[in-house]
Amino acid sequence: MASAPPFRSSDLFRALLRLQRAHALYEVRWRARLNLNDTDLRTLNLIRCLSAPSPGELAKELGVSSAGITAVLDRLEARHVIQRQQHATDRRRTVVHPGSGFPETTGEGIAVLRGLHRFCDQLDEPSRLAPRALLGEILLTPQAAGTGPADHSTPPDSRSSEL
Repeated sequence: MASAPPFRSSDLFRALLRLQRAHALYEVRWRARLNLNDTDLRTLNLIRCLSAPSPGELAKELGVSSAGITAVLDRLEARHVIQRQQHATDRRRTVVHPGSGFPETTGEGIAVLRGLHRFCDQLDEPSRLAPRALLGEILLTPQAAGTGPADHSTPPDSRSSEL
């Protein structure tokens, strides 16, 4: 009986890059279908990921000015994609929530999500928690070095030998 080839981290890395590429291609088609520009779609993705972000938090994550995020939120609010509300305990703050027209993930995007759910369903609880913890650590490393999501510099070329 032939044994499986040895597991190499580069194989996992390539699979993650393929998943990232598939997601990026899906977003291009989704953005066109929804008639959104790149900043508007990135804003929606952040609202989907963050719990009631403030306009300031969105501006910082997107690397836009406060006037820029106001324009983005005005466009999205006019389409009922988002809604701005006062913070529950601090009336001086505004938070952003999905609106009645917030787009749901469909088609290719839902197929990828279902695949990820099938993958997770095959793992026991400790096996699910370990990758989450490790991925969290990996994401904290560039943030601590000042090159995480808030850093808006150009990412390295994906063909770089550093990868």
